[in-house]
Amino acid sequence: MIKFEKQKGNFIKHCPCSPEAISCGYFNLNLHTGCPYSCSYCILQDYLETKDPIFFTNIDDMEKELLRFTKKQKYLRIGTGELSDSLAFDTETKYSNKILSIFENFPEVIFEFKTKSININSILKYKKVLKNIVVSWSLNPQIIIEREEHFSPDLNLRLRAIAEVQSKGYKIGLHFDPIILIENWKSYYRSLIVKISKIINPQNIAWWSMGILRFPHSLRKHIFKFKDSFLFSGELIKGYDGKYRYFKPIRIEVFKFIRQEIQSIISDKIPLYLCMEDIEVWEEIFPEIYCTESKINKYLYESACK
Repeated sequence: MIKFEKQKGNFIKHCPCSPEAISCGYFNLNLHTGCPYSCSYCILQDYLETKDPIFFTNIDDMEKELLRFTKKQKYLRIGTGELSDSLAFDTETKYSNKILSIFENFPEVIFEFKTKSININSILKYKKVLKNIVVSWSLNPQIIIEREEHFSPDLNLRLRAIAEVQSKGYKIGLHFDPIILIENWKSYYRSLIVKISKIINPQNIAWWSMGILRFPHSLRKHIFKFKDSFLFSGELIKGYDGKYRYFKPIRIEVFKFIRQEIQSIISDKIPLYLCMEDIEVWEEIFPEIYCTESKINKYLYESACK
């Protein structure tokens, strides 16, 4: 049951990043919490006190906070999707219309809906297409969706939604996060990239993130609920940020492979970036990018504006 409450704290928060990881300069806009999906790897399973969806009603306060924030923040990229899926409840709440109407007044801000959902009707029916809006999907091979992303739409439905939103004229964001290593993972992810290539125009991609499976020790009790989960099939170590993840040489191998496949199958002009990785990994994967938060953020902001 959806609850509606007043937000008592700040709406805008810097996207959380481990101390040694390179931030991409993204900000979260927390307009609602709770998610109907039960992804095995999702930190919300451990972080939130309740999965019941809560939508905040004091939108005027949020808009005032946003106005103050934009006066001091250049190249602002901000979105919902940290504490909930951006569109999972949109059929009931129509909050996407509220967001669109607000960001119509902030054309210099890039706003991102981040989702696994296919609830796109409100966005498609909005009075006009806003050039500062990015609609993004988290994608994985179907076999991983079935095992790990419980209750979420399957891959083909997500790809169909991407095609519809793209045809309407919106920029698309893509997120391979988390990449999960299973037997024949290269074949599965290559096949996924081929499927994406058949429905996406590379010029419509605002950005494409790559992040590998990571989770805190406290999430293990949740993961163990899923007896057929792939999450413990690979060798994991406790990393620099206290989270379990694959060895760094393996992560570098994965990122290099995914980057090469995207560039060879779709385009070598795709604006790619890493999520929650340190400077050593960044420099291995993107030696051509000067890896500071401000430089990465400006690069992604400008790619969304093209």
